[in-house]
Amino acid sequence: MNSQTLIPIVYEDQEIILINKRAGLASQGGSGVSRSVDVDLAGQVGQKIYLCHRLDKETSGLLLCAKNPAAANKWSRLVGQKAAKKEYLALSFGAPKVPSGKITLPIREKGQEKDALTYYKLEKTFSPPQSSVGPLSLISLTLATGRTHQIRIHLAQSGLPIVGDDRHGDFKLNKAAKKELGIKRLCLCAFRLTLPLAGGERTFEVERDFLPPDFFA
Repeated sequence: MNSQTLIPIVYEDQEIILINKRAGLASQGGSGVSRSVDVDLAGQVGQKIYLCHRLDKETSGLLLCAKNPAAANKWSRLVGQKAAKKEYLALSFGAPKVPSGKITLPIREKGQEKDALTYYKLEKTFSPPQSSVGPLSLISLTLATGRTHQIRIHLAQSGLPIVGDDRHGDFKLNKAAKKELGIKRLCLCAFRLTLPLAGGERTFEVERDFLPPDFFA
C-alpha cells in the first residue's frame, strides 16, 4: 500500500485501533465501494478488523475499530451506551439563535418518524471576507441518539445547513462556498473521542481538517 494512502492510527492496544478517517473513505465495504476502512486498514495492519461504529463516507475524524469479535462486541456496546463519548465539529451556514442547546426534531428513518436528540454549542461565528455566503458558524455537537445522518439533518432543519452537504444542505450556498472559498467537501468532523481505558478515561483529538487554520483566526 502506498504510504500516502495509509490510514493514520491515533491509538492502538491489544483490543482496539483508533484511526483518523479521511473524508471520502467509506467505513465499510460493499457493492460499488472501491475503498473502505474495513478493507484498507486490514491490509495495512495485516489482520482482520471490526468496526465498533461508523462514520458517513463524507465525514472525517475518529473511528474506533477492534481486533477481534469479542473486543468489537465490548466496544460497540460502550459506544452505544455513551461510555465512549464522541464529539463532532461542523461548519454551518448562518448562526444559531442561542449559543447552546438541543435539537429534538424527529427524523424519518426506514419510513417511520423517530425521536432524535442532538446537543450543540456555538464555538465561533465569522464572515469570510469578500464572500457572499454570509456568516459561518463552527458548532460542536454530541449525539444522544444515533439516527442516520442525524447531525446533518438536525442542523439543516434548524436553518444551519452544513457547508458542503450536497444531500441535506443548501445547494446555492454550497455552490458559492465552492467557488468563493474553495470548499469542496462536507465540513463535518468527529474530532474528539473519550474512551474508558484501563487506568481511567483518555481523550483523543484530531485537527479540524475541513478548512485552513486562517479561517479561524
